[in-house]
Amino acid sequence: MKYKGFKLLSAVSLSAITMVIASNEVQADSEFFQPYFEAGMVLEWQNEYRADSDDATIDDTNNSFLNAEFVPVIGINEYMYFDAVLIMEPLDQAATLNANDDIWFDREGIFFEELKFNFEQGNYHFMIGKFNPVFGTAWDKGHGIWGADFAEDYEITEKLGFGGSYTFETKENGSYTTSLAVFKADKSILSSSEISKRDRARLSDGGASNTDGMESFSFGLDVENAFGIENLAYHVGYRSLAEQDSGQGATTDDENGYVLGLSYLTPITDEVEVDLLGEIALINNFAGVRNDDYSYYTAGAQFFYENWNAALSHTVRDIDATGVAGDFTDNLSQISGGYDFGNGFSAEVGYKIAEEANVDTDTAGFLLRYTREL
Repeated sequence: MKYKGFKLLSAVSLSAITMVIASNEVQADSEFFQPYFEAGMVLEWQNEYRADSDDATIDDTNNSFLNAEFVPVIGINEYMYFDAVLIMEPLDQAATLNANDDIWFDREGIFFEELKFNFEQGNYHFMIGKFNPVFGTAWDKGHGIWGADFAEDYEITEKLGFGGSYTFETKENGSYTTSLAVFKADKSILSSSEISKRDRARLSDGGASNTDGMESFSFGLDVENAFGIENLAYHVGYRSLAEQDSGQGATTDDENGYVLGLSYLTPITDEVEVDLLGEIALINNFAGVRNDDYSYYTAGAQFFYENWNAALSHTVRDIDATGVAGDFTDNLSQISGGYDFGNGFSAEVGYKIAEEANVDTDTAGFLLRYTREL
């Protein structure tokens, strides 16, 4: 059944935007336009050697690839700005790989993951355009080289719509940020890519949130310094992704998901601190497939000493599926260590043991990263 309340959510959000804008005095043109530009970038080179795998097509092979993120911000004034997230990464859709081949920077594509207009006033933030609605944190905070891999399954990305957030402080219980987004899947020209080609999304592709109207939504609550404890944070989220408009049938349905995450950064000695992370995400009708239920459990710890770090993490992905593959439980464990050179460059090396669809693969790898603010 389609969610019937999105029109009310849309009306409430738009009314809030109007009220905040109307509360400001009209400024002269010379005061209104105060343009500025800023940007940030991250460039990564990751190399993975599949040392031992039950899958003969990848056993004893190497996979080397680049990931890059460029985030420009074009400001109109202190309240309004445009921002974008331009991504370069390997695209599975563009893969033309042969069994037992090493992969060297193959199928890399560039696309806009986000492109939106923002309005910020005090504790309010409103946006409209293409963006990633809030749901979960482990896909971003996961420790080590591979600690976020499974959690990236449930990150919500590349949606068209609008949303907003409100942040408020308390004296004893930290700061709270509530967020709400209403959206649909992006089927504009921004859904395609350059270099390696990714097809433009179409309504006929199906999938959760792939609708003509904005019938999907997500809600999130993020708390920092929770319960008055410094560096203790938690995240609660809910998502409702509408059933696809094209090709509805006995195997399609609305997707609904719940997430709870907790993180805590604390010193354990005068020179060593640890960042702890735990998150649970439960998704019903994953990707809009009826009765395909996915559950994710992530736990990790990252230790910091001067410029050094060491990370341990484990993620379980429990799949209750109705298709040919049936039910199975995936596991991913990783250990890694790294060094921050303090000039934007950092390096990590690690080892992971993964079980996916009853296929075991051991991987050794490294990650080189360069970060810069422009």
